[in-house]
Amino acid sequence: MKKTLLLFILALATPLASAVAQNIALGERVPEVKPQAWLGGKEPPQAAMTYVEFFVGANPACVASLERLYEISNKLGTKLRIIVVTRDKEEQTTPLVAPYLSPQIAVALDPQGRTFNAYGVRYVPFGVLTDARNRALWMGNSRQLTEEVIEKSK
Repeated sequence: MKKTLLLFILALATPLASAVAQNIALGERVPEVKPQAWLGGKEPPQAAMTYVEFFVGANPACVASLERLYEISNKLGTKLRIIVVTRDKEEQTTPLVAPYLSPQIAVALDPQGRTFNAYGVRYVPFGVLTDARNRALWMGNSRQLTEEVIEKSK
């Protein structure tokens, strides 16, 4: 009985903790991504929607999320650009992300973590979907992002 009650309390508290873990409010403008550099000097083209993915190469879930984002990018084409933000060094990041780069996916190198701090990122994988005016439409674990979520967010 005590275990069940504890699990129930934790289940209720988890969404609240993750909701305040980031400095993002849906419908509000989010900070611009201004990296120190772009991997390979390649910035993604503008699109109607942008997905900003926070990436840590040492986290297997982050690496797994790249495959999903790559699939979504291939299906949506120029409707969506994806910016993968990392604090990792370029030489660490390149072999992990290279298989997933495309014309719509680029990597922002943020070694000082300015973008991570501006968004208040506390856990990864985490991402924010924005519109053309840079307003947050959706946020959460990128492994839960689907084409349907993106289409409904327009």
